[in-house]
Amino acid sequence: MATEFYVDLNDFSEWNRQNIPQELVSTAVDGKLQIGTSRSNGNRKNTLVNLVQERYGEWQHGTFSEYMPASIEELRSSTKPYFSKWSKEAPIEFFETPVRFSWYIPVHLQKPDDEIQSQEEFQRGMIEFWNSFLEDMTPVYHGSNYPIKTWRDLMEAIIGNLLGDNKYMESSMLVEGNINLFG
Repeated sequence: MATEFYVDLNDFSEWNRQNIPQELVSTAVDGKLQIGTSRSNGNRKNTLVNLVQERYGEWQHGTFSEYMPASIEELRSSTKPYFSKWSKEAPIEFFETPVRFSWYIPVHLQKPDDEIQSQEEFQRGMIEFWNSFLEDMTPVYHGSNYPIKTWRDLMEAIIGNLLGDNKYMESSMLVEGNINLFG
């Protein structure tokens, strides 16, 4: 299940709206500017158990491996409890939380970086991008039960509070709907 997070351009003053890159404003649909999407992560341990059981004949061959983009070897490469993988060719990502957040930034606004960044550097770059025109109390809309009402709430859900706790989503290094130029 996916949950889109967005801001409404009508919530911005004319002055604040002028601070938003025009290329980003042009992606708005019905005045709604998408920030990103949250999706559930896979359970690494359960998936690994199923793939191993299939390999050793406890499940019919192809029951899981035919539909699962991750391999046994990839899933064994981390001890983090959750994972995400878009396709067999995509890189696998591991998370501490059951939910990941994929940022939305149009390709033409992404700034490529020749050096591979850490998860923390990538996340900081995404926050800085959106922070450049969203204020802490900017209303954020979504169709879920998450207790997120403002940009500050969304940031805290992704990066935690000042002490780094209480986060329940983690930022994916794959930018939603675009090729990833950041890492």
